[in-house]
Amino acid sequence: MYKIEHYTKELFNFLVRQARWQLTPGSTVLDVACTRGAFLSYVRSLYPALSLTGMDVSPRFIGEAMETVPDAHFWVGDICIQDQLPAERFDLVFMSGGVHYLFSDYELWLRNLLSLTKRSAYVCGLFNREAPEINPIVQRSGDKFPWNLVSEKSISTFLDRLNIRHKFFRWEVPIELPRVNADSAQSCTMESKDSGLLVVNGTPIVHRFAVLRMEV
Repeated sequence: MYKIEHYTKELFNFLVRQARWQLTPGSTVLDVACTRGAFLSYVRSLYPALSLTGMDVSPRFIGEAMETVPDAHFWVGDICIQDQLPAERFDLVFMSGGVHYLFSDYELWLRNLLSLTKRSAYVCGLFNREAPEINPIVQRSGDKFPWNLVSEKSISTFLDRLNIRHKFFRWEVPIELPRVNADSAQSCTMESKDSGLLVVNGTPIVHRFAVLRMEV
């Protein structure tokens, strides 16, 4: 049985494949919401000649990421606050962790993300493939947090207004993920007669993954 680390690697592999034609030696890469540096470490293993930078709102995560990828640069900042963004612009910008569902104002973080790239930006995460927006509040152990599933249609409409070329690349999980009973928020798979493997968790919201590519 595959562990969750293998699932993450599969998703990272799909994300990198969408951008591989731009990952040329010397290119500058920023990973927004890099957490502990897992995606940057994966990219470094494949493309050692890239200049890597990670950004996260958590100083603790940045400290751990510095240990994971010691030759990368790091920045503490919030993608939703313009004054906290790096002054530098990067050839490629990624948001690999799917944390965008925590942000209710998708226009704000998309604008800021696009302001950081000279060429392309890639967002990997959960999007609603149907038209409605889904904005539930999830409560676990007394803590409440949003789970905003923005529709692909809404994001496309917004990016069209900005004249940003873009495309969604949908990803279906290729491996089974066991349920971890101790963590109801942990993703796991269930079989669907018509759709193959579905990714769910204790919410239970079906996870529809995609990579959004935007070209400036």
